Amino acid sequence: MAMSNELLRTLVTLEEERHASISKARFWAAPILLLAGFAALVIHGHHSTGGTIMALVVGIILAAIVYNYLISKVVKRFKQQIMPILLEDIDPSLSYYFDGSIDLDEFNQPGMFTQPDRFSGKDVVQGTIGQTAIKFSLVDAEEERQHTSTDSDGRTSTTTTYVTIFKGLFFIADFNKNFAGRTLVKPHSWNIFDKLFGSTLTLEDPEFNKLFTVQSTDQVEGRYIMTPSLMDKFKLLHDKVGDFQACFIQGRLFMAINLPQNFFEPAMNESLADSQQIKKIMTNLKMITGLVEDLGLNVRIWGTKTNS
Repeated sequence: MAMSNELLRTLVTLEEERHASISKARFWAAPILLLAGFAALVIHGHHSTGGTIMALVVGIILAAIVYNYLISKVVKRFKQQIMPILLEDIDPSLSYYFDGSIDLDEFNQPGMFTQPDRFSGKDVVQGTIGQTAIKFSLVDAEEERQHTSTDSDGRTSTTTTYVTIFKGLFFIADFNKNFAGRTLVKPHSWNIFDKLFGSTLTLEDPEFNKLFTVQSTDQVEGRYIMTPSLMDKFKLLHDKVGDFQACFIQGRLFMAINLPQNFFEPAMNESLADSQQIKKIMTNLKMITGLVEDLGLNVRIWGTKTNS
């Protein structure tokens, strides 16, 4: 896309804010690191190697917290101001919400993952492309694990940790048709099958079968959904985005794609006014919104073509 004068002015202002934030971060990080270094020297004088290392680690962590806090404020302003402009260029119906997310109920609906104990998300985009309603956001879903241990005196203690269930992009598209059951497509490396998805389908595409396993609660419906054309599209999509899984249920397609949490963020060690920054984010946005075209979602799987 050609950058408008308004976009350029906004980027220049944000770049000035980035410079100011980095300077402020250095201003606060320097004394923190100096104090940590001084403390490490004092502790080292008492021949405590562990204490010396701990002092340095604490200093580095505190400096990193200060830096990330100041930089994150610029990232937030960047996305709040720039993302709507980029999405407007893709499709005027698309809206962006920095603090929004796929709802937990929506994440749980297809049953692709264990229901998380802790769930968060960001960067939600929603709207309608052609005749297809879409919604997607980055999410972080975690499961709680409790570990009980007993010390030498017989006292027990419980430690709570969280294990990642899924961390990436969650995409929902409306098919405008109801499926009687559930059909799941997943890469072989994602071992999440259970009785919810019925039995495995053996499809007539060796290349597809090398990449994915398909399970469905309805064998006939599953084969009807997984047409040769759709299998070809899934293979091409795998080449583009890497591992993902998809579930067809209640007239909608749910997809979980392994993508980093900074997928829609600029590189903060580079100028925000650099056109390559905008190009990268725009490419990433088009990759996700382009799923509608890549998967032929405006041409219904069931053979009914919508008006566009």
